[in-house]
Amino acid sequence: MDQARPPEDLPVTPAHPVARPPSWQPESDATAPRTRRPQSSANGPILFDDPSTSPVLFSQDPELLRAEVAAECRSAQAMRIQDALPRIATALYLSVIDPATGTEALILGNCGTAEAIVREMVAKGGEPALRPVVERALALSAPRARGAIETAGADGLARSAELAGLGDGPTRRTRHEAMAYFPSIGSASRVTSAQAPASLYRSAQAGYGVYTFVLVGPGFERLPEADQLRHRELFRLIETYAGADEEAGIAPQPEAHVFLIPVDAELAGQPLFNQVAAGLSDRMRRQLIAELSDRGETEVAGGLETGAGPFLVTTLAPSLFASEAHSPRLLADLSGLGIEHLYTIVDAFDRGLVANGAGQTAALSALGERLAQGVPRSIAGQRDLGADPAAGDRPWFVILEEPGASSASERDGPVGQSTEPSRPGVQSGA
Repeated sequence: MDQARPPEDLPVTPAHPVARPPSWQPESDATAPRTRRPQSSANGPILFDDPSTSPVLFSQDPELLRAEVAAECRSAQAMRIQDALPRIATALYLSVIDPATGTEALILGNCGTAEAIVREMVAKGGEPALRPVVERALALSAPRARGAIETAGADGLARSAELAGLGDGPTRRTRHEAMAYFPSIGSASRVTSAQAPASLYRSAQAGYGVYTFVLVGPGFERLPEADQLRHRELFRLIETYAGADEEAGIAPQPEAHVFLIPVDAELAGQPLFNQVAAGLSDRMRRQLIAELSDRGETEVAGGLETGAGPFLVTTLAPSLFASEAHSPRLLADLSGLGIEHLYTIVDAFDRGLVANGAGQTAALSALGERLAQGVPRSIAGQRDLGADPAAGDRPWFVILEEPGASSASERDGPVGQSTEPSRPGVQSGA
């Protein structure tokens, strides 16, 4: 059924009435002056985007509440403000509004689809909000929407667990996609890009000597426990041993290597493993598979498609793709490797580059030698590759040359234990 709209003659004022204090608030606090609602304008955000501004409190009166919420949503839509719904939902909970009443105000105020509103209200309110939010949304929606609304409620509950740090792995319900940087020199940082998420991995922050993008395996949630444990340990090591030099600041250093992890910025503060944005990682991996397939690198592309992961893609330029980086890349497939080898691998990446090696192919050759020494072919060949035993003959990392470039063996000598490329333009290491 069509969504109802609030009556046009309801008063909508720029300043909110004083909210009724919750039962746990001392009486002396109830008489303190409340912050007035910031005026919405075309030149600034609404609600509490400004950290110097106290959060807006909505009215406890149901009619005024519906009018106020509708006004906020109209302002956000007119100003094309990103992520208005999560901010308004947060303000509703801060105003001690009943979850069902808040859901009704959002739906009647045309603040988004019923599914999006249910998902957000349950994510913010947790399990106690699930039933009242879903029931109120069902009462205001057509019968055919039941399945979508109930699914949205379940998604919101899972998101609530992630926000509370109770998730058990990378999240697929990412809203604020970001890239976390863990450099070998300097402190960890985070870069977000709401306008063009692809820029996070197509044009990363410039200034580092070597970049390594870390990707999770496909269908992470369905991977065996040993594969999930390998992912968890890799991210724990990166978080523990990289990006910890606070004195060096966060500015990129040309002699530094940096790990780049696709994450959900909203989950900052939780273990890195739980912050990982699996959906963003999957997009990066699929696009990389397509590029490698177009270049004829079908064996490497197949490993990215069927391997359990995780995968490391190292380049000398701030882009995942050779067509944009114009440089060779090192691809490491950690599928099946025992977790006892991960410290050696992270340590090989996390060291500073050799003197005058930044930005040169020699840096990748040196990295390849470290990796081959740390995890030699005899050990890598013992990988547990599950349903893909034929992959045991595949090197666990390779150096892919820049299209049209001479081979690394001609310029820099052999990498690891290999004396010549395994095929034109590719050099195996291990």
